[in-house]
Amino acid sequence: MPKPLKYIFYIALFFFSFCFFVYWMLPMHAVKTRIIGGVEEALGPAYEVKIGTLKTSWLTGVLIRDFSIANLESGKPLPLFKADRLKIRVGLFSLLFGGPRISIDAKTGKAIIEGVLHKSDQGVSFDGSFDDLDLGQIPLMRQMTGLNLSSLVDGTVVVDYDAKQPLKTTGKMDVAINNLLLKASEVSLGEMGSFPLPDLNIGKGGSVIKASIEKGAITLEPLRIQGDDVNVALTGKIFLAPMVSRYRMNLQGNFQFSPKLWGVIDPILPAQWLEELKKQKGTNDHFPLSISGQFASPQIYSGAVAIYPFKPF
Repeated sequence: MPKPLKYIFYIALFFFSFCFFVYWMLPMHAVKTRIIGGVEEALGPAYEVKIGTLKTSWLTGVLIRDFSIANLESGKPLPLFKADRLKIRVGLFSLLFGGPRISIDAKTGKAIIEGVLHKSDQGVSFDGSFDDLDLGQIPLMRQMTGLNLSSLVDGTVVVDYDAKQPLKTTGKMDVAINNLLLKASEVSLGEMGSFPLPDLNIGKGGSVIKASIEKGAITLEPLRIQGDDVNVALTGKIFLAPMVSRYRMNLQGNFQFSPKLWGVIDPILPAQWLEELKKQKGTNDHFPLSISGQFASPQIYSGAVAIYPFKPF
C-alpha cells in the first residue's frame, strides 16, 4: 500500500476508534443530568423537567423516552408537556463555535413535532412545525380550559427570544385547525358551580390562528374557530410577563352558538341572565365578545353581560 494511503488509513482508523469509544463509553447518567439541568436553566426556576430513559443516537444525538415538563408555581408539579419520544441532535460545528444549534424531533400521541433550537449570547430562537397535533395530549391545555378536547392541528412557530431584553422577543405563528372536537365535559360557572356539555364540533376546515410577537405583545391576526356548534372570531393583543399566569389580554370579537348548544344552555342558566345575554345579539345571530385581564383571572363579557366570572342577576 502506498505511504500516503497508509497515513490516510491510520488517521481515519484513529478518528473512527475515538468516536466509537466516545460513543459507547459516554456516561449517560451525566448526559441525562446535563440535559435536565440545561432545559430547566433555560425555562427558569418555576419549571421541572423529567426524562424516563436516554440513549445515544449516532455521535451527536440522543433519543429520550418519556420526556415531560411541569410547572411548579402552585407548589406542586402541574404537567405542561409530555412526549413519548424525543430525539435531539446537536450540530458539531455550532458546538465548536459556541452557538449550539439543536435539531428536535418529538412524537406525542400521533403528532410529530420538528424544529431547530439555536442558543446564542443574545438568547434562544426556535423554528419549528407540527402535524396532527392533538390538544387533548397537552396537559397545559386541559388545565387552562378545563375541557376535554380532541383535535388535528397543523402549524408553524418561529420565536426569537431575547434573554437580555425579553420585550424585544419576536416571532410568528400560523396554525390550521383541521378538526376540533369537545368531548363531554363540565364547564365551571363560578358561584353557580358547573354544568355538563355534550360532544360538540367546535372547529373544522377554515379555522385558523395567526399571530405575531413584537414589542412585548402577541398580536392575534386573527383567531378564527369555525365549527358546526361554535363559531368564534377574535383579534387583539396578549401582553407578555415573566410568568404565563400574568400575561394580560385585550381581545375583541364575536361568537355564535348552534341551536344544539343553546338547547343545552337554556334550561340550565338563569332566565334573567339569558334574557340579558340574548339582548346583545347582533347581525347574523353573532354576539359581541371581549376578553381582558390576566390569564390567571380573565374577564369575559358579551356586551354588558359578564360571562366569566359568571355573575347571575
